Amino acid sequence: MEVIYSLLKSLCPELLEREATIFDIGCGDIYLIQQLSKRIPQWQFYAVDTAFDDELLSTYDVELKGSNIRAFNSLASAYKNMAVGRVDVILLLDVIEHIENDIGFLADLQQSNHISADTKFLITVPAYQALFCSHDVFLAHHRRYSSRLLATNVRKAGLAPFETGYFFGSLVMPRVVQVAIEMLFPKKKDDAKGVGAWKSKGGIDTFVKNVLLFDFKASQFLSQKLRLTLPGLSTYVFCKTRKSRDAG
Repeated sequence: MEVIYSLLKSLCPELLEREATIFDIGCGDIYLIQQLSKRIPQWQFYAVDTAFDDELLSTYDVELKGSNIRAFNSLASAYKNMAVGRVDVILLLDVIEHIENDIGFLADLQQSNHISADTKFLITVPAYQALFCSHDVFLAHHRRYSSRLLATNVRKAGLAPFETGYFFGSLVMPRVVQVAIEMLFPKKKDDAKGVGAWKSKGGIDTFVKNVLLFDFKASQFLSQKLRLTLPGLSTYVFCKTRKSRDAG
């Protein structure tokens, strides 16, 4: 959450000063925007994921009553229930690598009248195709990206990128080692593990979280102050549509 909050604070500080409508598409669960909503209570958050069934939506309706978060299992239903007509920020956090036609998906997303020339997109994806491994297979990733490929694809989809970068550089070498081991000792498909295999380890989790947060802040400092771009296990692009302001 701290990484996403820091990116939003850095890249669209003007939105922190007013009410705004945020769509987290393909959110997986609502943990991240629950945390963001505490930091930015003036924003209205819409959690959208096709995996939300009716039972889960009913649970969220109760849990989120009176909060600035609403949950939906389709964009159509989310748009229908919006308090205002325009989306200010679209979050696509580790989503488009799961979509075979990522360019077509991003292009279609912009067709809605709720997406305006002022709508901003924050997209994060796993970095470097050379680091594709059993973990990606387990998570049903179609690809990993370089910042250049990510920027190229969003341009092809009609978006205009204005900042890209990497984060979590400290995780690159462990992934390189993992890929090398898998090349030497190939895994069976059934042996691949994903995030579902992770078990909380209390203090270790907190330590890892703090290390990754320091990692992110250090890479941002080097990028913004010294114009140095360091590699990372994830990459992001911040962009907006090319719609004219009087369109839609």
